[in-house]
Amino acid sequence: MLRLALVGLDSSHADHYVRLVAAERRWPGVRLVALVDGDPGRRAELAAAGGLSLDAADATVPDVVGRVDAAIVAHRAGRRHGAATRALVAAGVPVLVDKPFAASVADARATLDVARAHGTAVTTASALRFAPEVAAARAALATAAGGPVAPVVPTAPASQLGPAVEVSGPADPHDERDGLFFLGIHVVEAARAVVDAPPGAAWSPPVVTRSADGIVATTRLGGVDVRLLLLDPGAHPTAGFAVAVRTSRGVERSEIVLDADYLAPVVEHGLAVLAPGTTTTTPAAARTTADPDDTARVAAEHATILADLALLEQVGAALLP
Repeated sequence: MLRLALVGLDSSHADHYVRLVAAERRWPGVRLVALVDGDPGRRAELAAAGGLSLDAADATVPDVVGRVDAAIVAHRAGRRHGAATRALVAAGVPVLVDKPFAASVADARATLDVARAHGTAVTTASALRFAPEVAAARAALATAAGGPVAPVVPTAPASQLGPAVEVSGPADPHDERDGLFFLGIHVVEAARAVVDAPPGAAWSPPVVTRSADGIVATTRLGGVDVRLLLLDPGAHPTAGFAVAVRTSRGVERSEIVLDADYLAPVVEHGLAVLAPGTTTTTPAAARTTADPDDTARVAAEHATILADLALLEQVGAALLP
């Protein structure tokens, strides 16, 4: 059995993780055994929802070190993820970090450095990466890659033909939690998933402009033109996420719809990285030390995390007066 801790209880994601892992027991080899870093009332609420009988002493990260095999760190503000994650991975506890992984490249790098130094697995994923609409857009882009593709950016010269993608979603540079990182990371990760560039590929420096709708960042990844439209939540209070691929044959655009189980693929991803085998009928031990043969994959994932955060950091810097 894999003993799992949930660290950070203030986000609605905590409700989903408790339901999926504890109440519904989607993964028979996994047990949620600790709810950490939340006020007592919230902790009691989640414990009741998951049918959990918790040790009153397991309320902080140091309390659960040595008593759990893996953890999900899921504070609402990504800037709080680093300290908890570093303490866990330094103690050999592998971690799935909710989005955003961090609210700065420096903080993310510090966490990844600790994970690498201790040989402990750490991973992260946006639910948008696994959305059917993103998969369909990726397939459409791959199909169009063999022929001329019209740029998504309306003002681009007609001669600049090549694959092109647009992803839109809400993001506020003044958000009190993490600024653009709070929701903007989902736009960035969805775009990366559509392009399907090699792991670790870096974004080109973005050209950033403002529009009536919000912020437009035009960049490239893996030879593909990408336009990120970060919608102003004030002007678009009900805005969701959408993805478009424009080719010479027209535009394929879809609203990304997240169902009630949208975080299940994120947990699946986390378990596959942190504790291979726990999603099958034969649970395996947590991956507290990276497999030597896995070095390239780990390095590429770390580079991807940093590259996506660096893009948002560059967009934010371009907005400064």
